[in-house]
Amino acid sequence: MKTASRKREHAMIADLQAVSSPQLEAALGQLLHAQTCARDVHREVWDFAVEIESLLANGLTKSDLRWLVSKGYTEHAQELTHSRDRGRKFHVCLNLAFSKRTCFVLTKAGVLFAAALCPSLSAFPANRPPLDVAAATGASIQVSDTPLWDPQRRELRVGDRIVKQFRVPSPSQEAILAAFSEEGWPPAIDDPLPPQPEQEPKRRLRNTIESLNSNQKNSLLHFRGDGSGQRILWEFSEDRAAHLPAKRRRFVHAA
Repeated sequence: MKTASRKREHAMIADLQAVSSPQLEAALGQLLHAQTCARDVHREVWDFAVEIESLLANGLTKSDLRWLVSKGYTEHAQELTHSRDRGRKFHVCLNLAFSKRTCFVLTKAGVLFAAALCPSLSAFPANRPPLDVAAATGASIQVSDTPLWDPQRRELRVGDRIVKQFRVPSPSQEAILAAFSEEGWPPAIDDPLPPQPEQEPKRRLRNTIESLNSNQKNSLLHFRGDGSGQRILWEFSEDRAAHLPAKRRRFVHAA
């Protein structure tokens, strides 16, 4: 155990020497400050998760963020919070694709790494240890892998389960699935369907959403509009857990 701990310490020291920069210090300082604020008011760290736009505004690049995730210093998830929700909700991301709704928190290793770069912030508050997200108590939401759209097979899958399989072309449905896939499956996208003569856009989008929700082989996904007739949202169906094998399930805290 001591040998493994020393190796981690040496690796962290090497990282500090290799990648230290004002931009990284500013971003990690922001993440550390959010984490310590959460601890100060006895809230889960995900309640204070930092939005990607805030980190990029510090001068960090997406490659920097992918490096932090790959090193195990941060975790990321897409925010699914609606105005009616009492707390923030997130969808676990298992890849390095980011969207405008991606948020970040520090891991235990990340807290140590950030504290080494930002010692002035690490002391607030000094008497509380970092929260363990995996062991935190409270309400949890169950989430699965990001959906996968395979245009060659015309298959929409979640994990190893087929949600929809098109035997014949369905241009409108496939266009929406392709748009979600290209953007990394954010919670919502603008209507990607091109204008068609003698077709009312809002009605066509509504009909397409109904078609996406119908005839699913495994009812894991639900699509809906936002009421404007110009955007489409997706979410996991309530019965998704019954369909997904245990090895594909992931948990993330939601207050």
